[in-house]
Amino acid sequence: MTPFDPKSYEEQVVKPLRGRKLPDDLLTRYAVSTDMSDAQLAQRLQQVRSCWNKGAGKATSVKLVYKAFLKADDELKRQHGARLGQMSWWNAYARARQDKFSSEIVELAATVKSSFGELGLISTSQLQATMRAGFPSLTPAEAEQALKDAGVAKATPIELPKQSGLQSTLYKKLSEQLAEAGAASVPAVVFQNVTGFKVVTSFSCAAGNLDAAAIEAAVQREYRRSGNEAAKEALGILARAAKDSVDLRLLTLYHLVDDVRRHRAEGAAPSALLKPLLQAKLDPAEARLVVFSVLNESTTRDTKVNPAAAVTELLEQGLLLAAQQALGTVVAPEEAASLKALVERQVAEVHRLRSAARQAMASGNEAEAQQHLRAAAKLAADDDDLAAELRKIPPAPVLALSAQAEGLGVRVAWQTQPSHADDTKYRLVRREDRSPADPDDGVTVSETSKSVASDSSAPAARTLHYAVFAAVPGGPWSRPAVASIEVLPPVTAVRFAVQEGRVDAQWQVHPDVRSVSVTKASGETVATMGKTQFYDRVTEAGEHVYTFVAHYRRPDGTDAAASPVSAGTSGGGRIAPVSAISLTPVGEEGNLGVAVTWRQTAEAEVVIRRSAHPAEWEFGAAVTSAQLRSFGQELVGRHQVEGEWHTLTATVPTGHFHYVPFTLNQDGAVCGLGDALGLAVPVRNLRHQRLGDEVVLSWIWPENSGSVQVSWRTTERAEKFRYTHQQYQLAGGCRIKCGAAKVSVSVRAIGMGDGGECFSPDVTADVPGMLPKVTYTVESARKLIGPSTVRIRLTADQPLASCPIVVVVAPGVTMPRKPGDGQVVLRGDTALQPGQPAELTAEFAKTPKPYWIRCFAEDGSVRLVDPPTSQLKVS
Repeated sequence: MTPFDPKSYEEQVVKPLRGRKLPDDLLTRYAVSTDMSDAQLAQRLQQVRSCWNKGAGKATSVKLVYKAFLKADDELKRQHGARLGQMSWWNAYARARQDKFSSEIVELAATVKSSFGELGLISTSQLQATMRAGFPSLTPAEAEQALKDAGVAKATPIELPKQSGLQSTLYKKLSEQLAEAGAASVPAVVFQNVTGFKVVTSFSCAAGNLDAAAIEAAVQREYRRSGNEAAKEALGILARAAKDSVDLRLLTLYHLVDDVRRHRAEGAAPSALLKPLLQAKLDPAEARLVVFSVLNESTTRDTKVNPAAAVTELLEQGLLLAAQQALGTVVAPEEAASLKALVERQVAEVHRLRSAARQAMASGNEAEAQQHLRAAAKLAADDDDLAAELRKIPPAPVLALSAQAEGLGVRVAWQTQPSHADDTKYRLVRREDRSPADPDDGVTVSETSKSVASDSSAPAARTLHYAVFAAVPGGPWSRPAVASIEVLPPVTAVRFAVQEGRVDAQWQVHPDVRSVSVTKASGETVATMGKTQFYDRVTEAGEHVYTFVAHYRRPDGTDAAASPVSAGTSGGGRIAPVSAISLTPVGEEGNLGVAVTWRQTAEAEVVIRRSAHPAEWEFGAAVTSAQLRSFGQELVGRHQVEGEWHTLTATVPTGHFHYVPFTLNQDGAVCGLGDALGLAVPVRNLRHQRLGDEVVLSWIWPENSGSVQVSWRTTERAEKFRYTHQQYQLAGGCRIKCGAAKVSVSVRAIGMGDGGECFSPDVTADVPGMLPKVTYTVESARKLIGPSTVRIRLTADQPLASCPIVVVVAPGVTMPRKPGDGQVVLRGDTALQPGQPAELTAEFAKTPKPYWIRCFAEDGSVRLVDPPTSQLKVS
């Protein structure tokens, strides 16, 4: 019997019935399955009725459903009595219901096929609405059967791009040139003989990748032959778009969707919308999904928009140039004057931000310059010159650059700037004589998206100068961040073998080492054989400790000694095996791995081996060298040591594997106590949206993952639970009721491997808490003589030591959106207590009607809730 989960029951059974008549599907209502025994049935009825009683006392929208369940349960017990506790009654009921509703299933299948069969897709909301309207008694399982019979699948509409990424006139020209060239899509003009492609979530095509290199090859192809000037012109626009880092996939998708939206607005049938997409060679499944998603988009508003409203909407959308053009269509003088003032204020703000950005660049503050220009671009998103100026600003240089010796090389690490975009790349450059001045001034060590890089080929006994430069694709490189270090790598990987009164030692050194000196604890020098080994005769048992010093020659000829390394051997004593290891999944998609942590003594040497099968040896068993080599693969990666604790971080494939530690000795190794870990691909693009006391999480699910583990915590509460893909789809994401406080969340994907469950590294996010809410009322009074008066009454939902606000009076028909849209008549700051309103009063010059009085939060520290429009607008 499947365990009863009240939370899952509420999500899947109770919530869908809010506002609906109860269906007579008693098996689902009571969570009963026909394979239960009478004893299991009795247990389930007790669990379900207990859940109903608790739910009926909840202060939520589902309590009415729970109460309806209890009321119906009383009626069923009155009618059927003790028979409700017998599986024979439930099995007879199930058979009778199946016979009764088989015809309704057929009817639902016919209805779905008639309405949604052209595309073969239906959304969850459409299916639920269809069932509520005509088939309220059918169960979800019966609805699924009807969908299967109709050949229609449930699907979630995707969000399709609303903009091309190009300036509107440039996109219009591209569309015209593609049509003139006879190319139904962007891939059709870039590649020859396109037989099919996908573009909805990622671009794939047998002809190649849609990138700058492919477009350049297409340009060269077209210019090698005469004719088809339209194709050349279209490719030229695409080449410039690629250079400007326009997302070519979204541009391709937008071009396909643009016509679908236009024809849909004209009333075309779904099959007619689908046809041009198939002719353009878009993957048939994606073509149906695109049309399905367009049909589920909100209905566009009437194109006959009021000119004044159009100007206001364009300003709110940040289309300043378009708003300036649309201003000429406003005829009413009063509206025209008011809107002109709004446009001019937005123009002035763009100029101010642009000037501030140039001043910031002059003072070397790239992050501030980008911040100002991004703010300007939001106000004037259709200004191509502004966008080009933003692209020319390099990222701010990285922070806290450090270079440290690591093994036989150098590890260089840095902190990224908060202003750096997700696609920022970093180039590490090295010189010996001075710091690199630009990205090409020296040896390029690494180019990465991470904040750490290793230089395994760093020369020794030299002062090395490192510089890190940052850039986004297609953009300029930042100023350098520099660090210097003299590399003197010590001896590493010392290994001893003790037998018959002789100690054999081997170690590793940097290629530039001149010599290695070895001394005993007594101070006696040990002769080495070359630079990496020695043989030493010993006359007594016990521990023998040796100190190794690597020597280098600097460019000026002086000797440079590395840090001494001491290592010892027990002289033949038994080496203790590793008694425990800790396994932690790490990394991100494309670079997954495991961190193995264990404790070992200084004289021991431990290797970790990974295998699909557990070790055949018991803990502490001796293993020969040949047996060791035949067991799995040795884990190789970054080795960190903190005292007796060692951590090895290595890249490994996904799946379920066993990790076993072996302590090496002269005869082979000693088997330690291993552990197993299943590694899965993590979720991607974890996003969050706060809706009051609730946070909605969304992410992209990895393949072969049907559930996740979600953890969240605040300063007062914490919760961890599993969440299935089905629950995610039904709820439209993952909803957590965490209250108004700041919350940290993590999502760990769960998959299945041959050996059991596999877990991904945690993907985390921090969700800010809700701002305090402040409501206000407005009372204004006009005097016959003298200025007018406004009284503002503020009320907070929690104690506030400070609530800075500004009061603005703005003439005209358009409500002010920001303080700059009107005249500031009061700046106030007051402490607030819940239930104790505070008043602010101001006088302002007489203003012709209509005009607005509105408050704004001075520093964004509170959520200011407007009163009704009747208080804000004076007319």
